[in-house]
Amino acid sequence: MASLNTHVHDDGATGTDEVAAPRSTRTARRFRPAPSSRVAYSLGIAGVCAIAVVNLLPGEPAEAGTRDAASVADALGITASSADAAASAAPEQLQELTASRAERDAEQVEAATVQAQAEESAAAAKAEAEARAAAEAAAAAAARAAAEAEAAKAAQVAEVAAAAPAAATAVARISNSAGPIKAVAQAAANAVVTHVPGAAGMTIGGTRASAADPGGHPSGLALDYMTSGALGDAIVDYHRAHWDELGVEYIIWKQRMLSSPGGSWKTMEDRGSATANHMDHVHVNYRG
Repeated sequence: MASLNTHVHDDGATGTDEVAAPRSTRTARRFRPAPSSRVAYSLGIAGVCAIAVVNLLPGEPAEAGTRDAASVADALGITASSADAAASAAPEQLQELTASRAERDAEQVEAATVQAQAEESAAAAKAEAEARAAAEAAAAAAARAAAEAEAAKAAQVAEVAAAAPAAATAVARISNSAGPIKAVAQAAANAVVTHVPGAAGMTIGGTRASAADPGGHPSGLALDYMTSGALGDAIVDYHRAHWDELGVEYIIWKQRMLSSPGGSWKTMEDRGSATANHMDHVHVNYRG
């Protein structure tokens, strides 16, 4: 054990020797408040344990080690009860840290899921917009193509219409089996073979008694221009362009009937064959 030192003070004024009583270091220390942080407690406990281990080494006085440990503990404001409380709080702190980590991980997973859903929605919206734009572009292209085709058709009609029927120089040969045709029908046929390219020399049917319509072929006011395809379309266009000049009453072509130059085609019933449905010839009735 360490010896207690006494100090003698010589007071010259009184001539008396005064022995100063030793001051207890334990009672004179000022206790600091315990750290509020659990981490500080943990560090303090670790320091105390380290000093205790050093004291156990050979050659070190136990009392000095005890005093050093007590000094560190006092400096940190650690008492036996606070050390026990910190030790018991360590598992709770670990649980709180684990729960906090799990909560952060869950939040990160949720944020990643939300981000993935947002990116997927954006990609779907982009694909839909691109598909809609492509469809609109295709529709616009189809509309332009249809307009160009219509313009070409109108130009063809205008070109055919430029030829006046009065300038006919060719005489159409018409096959009649029930008497001659009317003059209006003959004049129209002459104009067609003169002004429609490819119509010269074609077969044209006139009168026949077997026709079901008495106002048509039997009357001499109807003609069948035996052709198909583009030439048939050209003959129809020529009649539409000169409807009144040729005296047209109606046209039947490809199972459809047209009753005015600016009107719409009306579909007819199926009569059972290409000829009966007027697929291989243009039928024109003229006004008598």
